[in-house]
Amino acid sequence: MILSKRVALGDVQLDELHEAIVIRSINPGVPHENITAVSRMGGSGQRVTGQHWESLDVTVTYAIDIPKREMSLRRQIFDTVNAWAARRGWLTVNQMQNRKMYVDKVIFPSGGDMWDWLSEYTLTFRSYNVPFWQDITPAQAVSGITNNGSISLAVPGILTTTMDAYFENKSGMTINNFRITAGGNEIRLSSLGLGGTETLAINHGGDGLLQIKIGSRSVYHKYTGNDDLYVNPGPVGVSFSAERAGILTAYAWGRYV
Repeated sequence: MILSKRVALGDVQLDELHEAIVIRSINPGVPHENITAVSRMGGSGQRVTGQHWESLDVTVTYAIDIPKREMSLRRQIFDTVNAWAARRGWLTVNQMQNRKMYVDKVIFPSGGDMWDWLSEYTLTFRSYNVPFWQDITPAQAVSGITNNGSISLAVPGILTTTMDAYFENKSGMTINNFRITAGGNEIRLSSLGLGGTETLAINHGGDGLLQIKIGSRSVYHKYTGNDDLYVNPGPVGVSFSAERAGILTAYAWGRYV
């Protein structure tokens, strides 16, 4: 039975695991923010000294529409749901259209007494690494074929996010040096060995961590500095340069509370 409230992990919908599953409620949550502050001189007010987004909890409550005398089947469905939740990965719910959240941890409910056929069970899906809802489809900007250029990327969302960049070598010859700047941040790479038809990928996994690769091989050690490509919502200028010509494609997924 397809319900009005729907939730999926990856491509698997919860209500498709068994026809007896009834989703009662979905709470998309709000990121937990940790703020530190110190008192101002003068007797009133405080000054914010630190701000950090900690985690995001999304809760899903469901029931099992099976008579209490069929306790074995109720337990089997309960276990099936827990196995589905343990997969983790990208979570989507139909009330957050075109957005997704990466699940790092799931908190399972107690099964309790399966004789109680009115019981409801609540799963908590928690994101630690990127505690936000994010766009499923990113904003995109593409350059022409050049070794030195700039593009404008319209970054969606309401919070600072990360930008991914892919530079496709079109010169037919090796490129060793590459630089990209966005949002006041810069990444410089040297001794790359980017082949004449290869693509340099500066991107982020579901955990939000920066990775730099050419094909399957990491070239993160070719990077000097400590910047990441953080960008704020709105139009962002992206500039790049290399020894030889290529095409730069930039992406940004909007983040939301």
